[in-house]
Amino acid sequence: MRTKAMATALSLGMAATFTGFSASTANAYTNSDLSVSDWSRYTVECPCSDNSGLDFTEFKYDSGGKGLKLVVKKNNSPVAQVEFHPSDEILYVYDGKNDGDTIYVRAMWWEGSGFIKEEGTYWAPGTSAELDMNKIEMDDNDDIDEGTVVYFRLFDDKALTDPITDWYEYNGKA
Repeated sequence: MRTKAMATALSLGMAATFTGFSASTANAYTNSDLSVSDWSRYTVECPCSDNSGLDFTEFKYDSGGKGLKLVVKKNNSPVAQVEFHPSDEILYVYDGKNDGDTIYVRAMWWEGSGFIKEEGTYWAPGTSAELDMNKIEMDDNDDIDEGTVVYFRLFDDKALTDPITDWYEYNGKA
């Protein structure tokens, strides 16, 4: 009986330990490690492109849009990237470092008369690939209204308790 009880306790302890490891989110950086560079263009002037960051970015023409590219760097080396493409309201989130962490992007905008706030949290998958990317259609039920400002805030954790940027610091326009 005693052996069975010890085996059960050991199994439960191991399960709790492994569950704790898998449920926690990694914070690979401190805010003092990171810097954010941004590149934006009113897309009435596009097609236009930028080579900085983790990849080549090209924005398409969109009469009322403003494209946004944010590159998160650690010691001036890109580790993550976010792009907002207004022509299709597409958001790309990149993770460029296999460090057990990814970047989390919170987006916010007001629809219609300004009384309905839409929000979403997006991130890149954390795989063993050299460069992970998540492509997101921002508002899959309907297009974001033309000219709507979309605000972005970056976080280092899925719980959204470790902000890298402030709200309203970076925005694009659909």
